Amino acid sequence: MSSETISQSEIVRKNTAAILEMQRKVTEARTLGGRIADAITDFTGSLAFVYVHVIWFGIWIFLNIGLLHIPHLTEFDPFPFSFLTMVVSLEAIFLSTFVLISQNRLAAASEKRAELDLQVNLLAEQKATKVLEMLDQITTQLDSVGKRFNFKPDPEVKALKVSPEPQEVLQVIEETVKNEAKEIKKVSQAVEDVTGEVEAVQKDVKRTSGKLDEVAEDVEEIKQEVKGRGGNHHINLK
Repeated sequence: MSSETISQSEIVRKNTAAILEMQRKVTEARTLGGRIADAITDFTGSLAFVYVHVIWFGIWIFLNIGLLHIPHLTEFDPFPFSFLTMVVSLEAIFLSTFVLISQNRLAAASEKRAELDLQVNLLAEQKATKVLEMLDQITTQLDSVGKRFNFKPDPEVKALKVSPEPQEVLQVIEETVKNEAKEIKKVSQAVEDVTGEVEAVQKDVKRTSGKLDEVAEDVEEIKQEVKGRGGNHHINLK
């Protein structure tokens, strides 16, 4: 048990050393401009950067709000501090550029790691396929000797023994995404159709309501006429 633990530790150390070596090579391959950009980006993302700006802005504003009157030292940038605004804007432009440079370098390193992961995964998949093929051969041969095993061929094993090509996997993914998009489009169209039918029913209901209102008005007019005629007959009788 201890030997297995030691061997596993050695494997972990070996893998860690390989990763650190790759990162060291990437770091050493940086140009002078890249190193400067990384240093500025690291400083920008620290609390020291915040403290420096708080002190800088505080002193700048204090010297220009009119509390002190020292020639050639105060009130060189009165409110609303136009010169300070220009300096901060230029600083933001350069800092964003340095950050983008560092991000591009990190993105390139991430792409290399992703490519390495892809190659390792493909190799592991090929190894697993080969192991599965060998196990299937062993079980078949053992079953053929004396029929001592209750062996039943599995159709999934036959399919999994073939290592798929990356292009085939990408094609399956693209087809699946397209089919899902078609289904979503069909559902959206069905929802639009139902919405149109509901709107048509609402329009019919409004029209029917309008007609009912007209009929009610006509009935009310008839009632008024009947009442008026009844009153006239009553007067004539008197």
